[in-house]
Amino acid sequence: MKRLVSLLVVCLLASTATAAKLNMLINQSPWFDGFRKTLVMYEEETGETIELDVTPYPGMSEKIRNSIRSPEAIYDIVITSTEFMATYANSGEFVNFNDIDPDFKLDSGICGYQDTSYWNYETRSFDAKNGEFIGIPVNGNVQVLYYRRDLYEEKGLQPPKTWDDLIKNAAEFHNPPRMYGMIQRSERGAVTYNFGPYMFSHGGAVYKDPQNGDFSIVFNSENNRKALEKYLEIRDKVGHPNAHSIGQGEMIQYLRTGKAAHAIAVIAAWGGMDDEEKSAVIGKMGAALIPSGPNGSASSLGHWEAHIPKNVKPEHQKAALKFLKWLVTKENQIKYTENGAVPVRCDLIYSPIAKEDRFRFIEALGQNSEVAKFIAPTVTAVESTAITNLYLNKIVAGEISIVDGLNQAAEELHKITVDNGMKTGMLPKLK
Repeated sequence: MKRLVSLLVVCLLASTATAAKLNMLINQSPWFDGFRKTLVMYEEETGETIELDVTPYPGMSEKIRNSIRSPEAIYDIVITSTEFMATYANSGEFVNFNDIDPDFKLDSGICGYQDTSYWNYETRSFDAKNGEFIGIPVNGNVQVLYYRRDLYEEKGLQPPKTWDDLIKNAAEFHNPPRMYGMIQRSERGAVTYNFGPYMFSHGGAVYKDPQNGDFSIVFNSENNRKALEKYLEIRDKVGHPNAHSIGQGEMIQYLRTGKAAHAIAVIAAWGGMDDEEKSAVIGKMGAALIPSGPNGSASSLGHWEAHIPKNVKPEHQKAALKFLKWLVTKENQIKYTENGAVPVRCDLIYSPIAKEDRFRFIEALGQNSEVAKFIAPTVTAVESTAITNLYLNKIVAGEISIVDGLNQAAEELHKITVDNGMKTGMLPKLK
């Protein structure tokens, strides 16, 4: 008996000794608590431990850079946002997951996010066909259309299919300053992201064909001019006259306080809509597919991908991948959603959870995830987005015309691509 007990103790100690204690860098965000709760479930289920360094968004990039440049990784798992995703993907410092597990692949139920899990070093672009498998989505933050479903029910309305439908519906409720039919987030730090659905739905873009390595600038296209005209039409007819000074926080407050009938906002803001301590519209908000333009509906990607740096110990790489595999299974994504995080599986639309009223956003999340596009899928995303933000904000503020703003932005964007040795070109100036 003593020998048996001794063997059990030895086995237990050996198991404890071999369990890797991992470190993960994650951003401080509205969805973090849901992630934390799900991680606790993983630790209880497996006996493994993952320490989290919860960091405000502005500090994330520097911590990633320091970790991948160290002789030995500071973090076993790091996550990147769309803002700097391409920059770090192109660093060559992230493990190809198939080098750890040759048979592992993302299943079809996980949202595609324009192939941002795969990086082609030759074309410097996201590419599922020819790229390396370096990312696993951990947060599905995309934009959706928020609308007051209680007011829609009173008026017998249906969610808008087109931008013109949105204007018509929003006009029913537009009574400023008591209520605005639509709130747009057009301040300088975020207007590009808010404008994205309008741009893509009109067939516009910033770059010509980034997936195939062609970063020719098409920002000053006729399609983008039409998209901006529609953006301003909505502002003028049913929006806020000072949209150019409204940021994400203010936009969400307009929704929560019942002063906005519609807004295009990230799904991460949903939790606060039904929070008794934060919201005056509990149970009153609905979510829908963003209205369509001539080229259909579109959303803007704002998700996060997880990566394992190459300077992580091999045994830690395996343990890190084990956790990420666990996280994205359908069963655990349901738990993830119940815990308050933003899921990354589009097939949750068909799960029982989607029928629950508290998760009434899931259908819209899945629909918008399927049509979400990457505004700046380039290693120069930070610089290029600063330029588009500057000129779009000036246009909305009335400081510059649509034509002049798009032309000037295109010139500066082109210079960035030339300076970085990218395959590029320009359209003729708009007139």
